[in-house]
Amino acid sequence: MDMQHSAELARLAALKSFQILDTPPEPEFDRLTQFAARICETPIATITLVDEKRQWFKSAVGLDLPETDRTISFCTHTINSQQPFVIADALNFPEFSQNPLVTGAPHLRFYAGIPLRTSDGYALGAMAVMDTVPRKLTPVQQTALEMLGEQAVVHIELRRRRKELEKMAAERDQINAALSRQAEHLRQAQRIAGVGSWSMDAATWRITCSDEIYRIFGVSQVNQTEECDSFIACVHPEDSERVLTEIRVSLHERTPLDIEHRIVRQNGDVRHVHARAEHHVDANGQHMLSGTVQDVTEQRRSQERLHLLNTCIARLNDIIMITEAEPFEEPGPRIVFVNQAFEQRTGYRQEEVLGRSPRMLQGPKTQRAELDRIRTALARKEPVSAELINYTKAGNEFWLELDIVPITNGTGEVTHYAAIERDITQRKSNEQEIERLAFYDPLTGLPNRRLLLDRLQHALALAARNRHSGALLFIDLDNFKALNDTLGHDKGDLLLQQIALRLAACVRKSNTVARFGGDEFVVMLEELSVKPRIAAAQAEFVAEKVLASFHDPFQLGGYDYHSTPSIGVALFNKQDNNLEELLKRADLAMYQAKASGRNAIRFFDPEMQAIITARVNLEREFRKSLQLSEFVLHYQPQTDGLGHVIGVEALVRWRHPRQGLVFPQVFIPLAEETGLIMRLGQWVLETACKQLAAWANQPAVSDVSIAVNVSARQFRHPEFVDQALAVIKQTGADPRRLKLELTESVLVENLEDTIAKMSTLKAHGVGFSLDDFGTGYSSLSYLKRLPLDQLKIDQSFVRDVLTDANDAAIARTIVALGQTLGLEVIAEGVETEDQRDFLAEFGCHAYQGNLFSRPLPAEQL
Repeated sequence: MDMQHSAELARLAALKSFQILDTPPEPEFDRLTQFAARICETPIATITLVDEKRQWFKSAVGLDLPETDRTISFCTHTINSQQPFVIADALNFPEFSQNPLVTGAPHLRFYAGIPLRTSDGYALGAMAVMDTVPRKLTPVQQTALEMLGEQAVVHIELRRRRKELEKMAAERDQINAALSRQAEHLRQAQRIAGVGSWSMDAATWRITCSDEIYRIFGVSQVNQTEECDSFIACVHPEDSERVLTEIRVSLHERTPLDIEHRIVRQNGDVRHVHARAEHHVDANGQHMLSGTVQDVTEQRRSQERLHLLNTCIARLNDIIMITEAEPFEEPGPRIVFVNQAFEQRTGYRQEEVLGRSPRMLQGPKTQRAELDRIRTALARKEPVSAELINYTKAGNEFWLELDIVPITNGTGEVTHYAAIERDITQRKSNEQEIERLAFYDPLTGLPNRRLLLDRLQHALALAARNRHSGALLFIDLDNFKALNDTLGHDKGDLLLQQIALRLAACVRKSNTVARFGGDEFVVMLEELSVKPRIAAAQAEFVAEKVLASFHDPFQLGGYDYHSTPSIGVALFNKQDNNLEELLKRADLAMYQAKASGRNAIRFFDPEMQAIITARVNLEREFRKSLQLSEFVLHYQPQTDGLGHVIGVEALVRWRHPRQGLVFPQVFIPLAEETGLIMRLGQWVLETACKQLAAWANQPAVSDVSIAVNVSARQFRHPEFVDQALAVIKQTGADPRRLKLELTESVLVENLEDTIAKMSTLKAHGVGFSLDDFGTGYSSLSYLKRLPLDQLKIDQSFVRDVLTDANDAAIARTIVALGQTLGLEVIAEGVETEDQRDFLAEFGCHAYQGNLFSRPLPAEQL
């Protein structure tokens, strides 16, 4: 308690020393509060000074109170804090909720204050912004508020220094006056120093001058005494009235004369002179004014230059430090000058560092190599530039960009070093952030695809030069999409972060663990054995560690979640230099691991390469066929219970130039993976709509509708609705005869967008059927919201409806659900009459399958 009391007394003494309490408003403080309110977007901003009983507002925006009792002051808490003091909502804090400033005018709810801490550590008050509603500051606003607080302290300290300078100036004037009274005794010394002496009769204004006076004024001596006017005539026209006034006042009031002014010599040269004089009575009883005149032109110019230099250095944002040149060895050269920017950035006051070595600013992370380079340059008396990590008085590290130059005396000897230093901490932070964003995954902090590829290219180059091999482990999470769909993307992100930590723990730091994208990770192992069998064993050992790391469940915000990986491994050595090929091998091996049942490890082998080659060829042929329109639509009839055709489903076939008619199960997955499904889906929709338009003129089929399958990727395209309506308009198809079949995968993501798109098309007459119902994540919560017309029982349930009780129960449930929701129900894959009869018994009276007709070209229907 005594320590706290002593500290408070010291703080109050510091506050009193600034002599700022109860002073009039000052523009520099008002500008700071106005800027704080504007940048923080608050109605109230203050600069508050806290004494023993009150908080007094030096400046305030949006607040009419001149002061408040200290006991209700928010700023009292701020000055006791080393960090910004922020109250997001005062009503949520018992110590503030009943505060009169909260319960009454101005009804404060939000407060953010920055302690106004002087350079010697005393918190005089606070820079604060306030609001009548709860809120927060952005990081940028908080940083700006801290900077404005620092500026307020700077103005307070500058204000005190200005007062001190005024006091010093007054003391100087007193000294000068005393020196003037001693002018008679110093006349000879002044002559030697180029100071002219003079004496004037107060009654006649005749003046007696030394030779130096004539030289200074540039006039010729005519008589032993001169008229004062001959010298007044030399005074610069702009100064003459002031000089005459000063002389008259001095003579009348018997006060000393002390004045600086300009004179103009006969050759036009303008000089500055300083005249001093005092009154005395001579031996004859005459009142005399005697004094000196000194040519101060050079001194004034030097003072102006020095003042300009000192002002510029003091106000520079750059740090200026000057040291002695010796001793070069320990303890190092001593600091002889630092500017205000140094004090503000380092936290050291000038008096704390003068006489000490700049090495005091170094610390654990200061770069030894840069220091050695600086020492080498300075030993050669050469200028040097560098970037260094230094440390503040509080121990915080910061970056400096510095230029050091040697300073020589008149003989060319280096006597000092001057360092100009710029704080580049923010720039370095920005560079690090840019590098992190460019090369690291923001979610997991792992290297991203770009950095992995760069390191892999480097590893392949090393393998080509050295006798080492390496391996890529391509890791894909099993059933990750199901996690996102069921628990949400936030849980998926949490899982990815925990997996990243476990993967990193499985390998040495010299190896690379990267997030390749989505739920895919890649581990790159380097410096494996040159012998393939041993290298494979080393890679398998790591892969087994990865598998084992997934054994324990992951904690996902209260959920215990078990995840498994599928791992593909591809080895590389000095023969391998194709980066893309290596990634394809690891990717293919991973798919083999998934095909084998997941949660497994598979190595790439040549058979896999054959599969890749075949797939690449198939993709190339598929693209070519899209360009040549080598596709055809077949139509499978849909019938009612009486056998009448009520519609058809459009099914695409590929007329392969060598293989003949290829069915969709072969090429649709390829189209999905390559993104070509968009072009194929557009072609199918256009072709089906053209067929609808053609049938409209044929009475036998004019009432037949066509169902067109739409892929998830196609439906999610932002322009799908516009494209579909454009096709309908261009082909002249009746939208009431068009039915779009969607799978449940279309519906589980962005339900609101899905409903909006369906509703727009529905308004134009287009119908919708939910395909493969029951095979995905069926949910009544979305089903009842969708503008559907039909549910389609998947053929996987129909196939075993007579032999599998579960399939039979699912089929019955779908029929009942459709009846409840008022939706049509159709069963696909009906192959036998018994299947049809079973479905009819439970209310399903629409069918599609080979029992009625296989898919046929339009002309055969």
